[in-house]
Amino acid sequence: MAETTYERLIYYEKLFLGESIRLNLKRKKRKTIAIHVLDGNSVEIRAPLKCSWSEIAQFLGQKASWVRNAALQLQAKPSVPPLKYTNGAKHSFLGHPTPLVLLRGRRAYTAIDGGSIVISCTEPDKEHLVRKHLYAWYRREAKHSLPPRILQINMSFGDSVSVPRLVVEKMSSSWGRCDGKSKIRINSLIMREPLEAIDFVLTHELCHLRHFRHDKNFYDLLSEIMPDWQARERMLTRR
Repeated sequence: MAETTYERLIYYEKLFLGESIRLNLKRKKRKTIAIHVLDGNSVEIRAPLKCSWSEIAQFLGQKASWVRNAALQLQAKPSVPPLKYTNGAKHSFLGHPTPLVLLRGRRAYTAIDGGSIVISCTEPDKEHLVRKHLYAWYRREAKHSLPPRILQINMSFGDSVSVPRLVVEKMSSSWGRCDGKSKIRINSLIMREPLEAIDFVLTHELCHLRHFRHDKNFYDLLSEIMPDWQARERMLTRR
């Protein structure tokens, strides 16, 4: 069995390397195995600390075709230039490209004003400081705007599951996470996305409070609460 598992893993590694796709495994304190296509050249498998190699190989085998196709599609897309944090540079807010207006001032603030994101700070010519102010503003907007949306969506389930505790933070590779008990984490950069896509992420995580795994029960519930979830999921951009 060990030899078969080893051969299967070697096969998948060769398959992905032949397509210039790096396959990385990370073991973490988690309950399930997940695969994340980080970009067109990097795929990450996240597995529980004590997950066996045979389980990992089996899971990878089930997802290999999807992983390969998703990575190749990303490779085929034109590269997106890095974001600029200069006066007039456009950044998305609720799905709308919105220009930055940078002001110099002693009192730091960030706000939407006249169709622009206005950022006032002591050194608006330093992009890393502008970026810091912008991301802090996304986080504040998320902490203010998301709780009432979570409350409304949670009520649509029509059960006794309580509204979860919300944690907003910048996340590198996911829009949201759920502990399966009473807490969900949402990426602060979700405020870049359209409201329809934001509600999909919130609904997805709320479904995890009822069904922790991505199984049939989970997707049946998601489809019941949000029949058009697949269209909404496609609205999400890749950071």
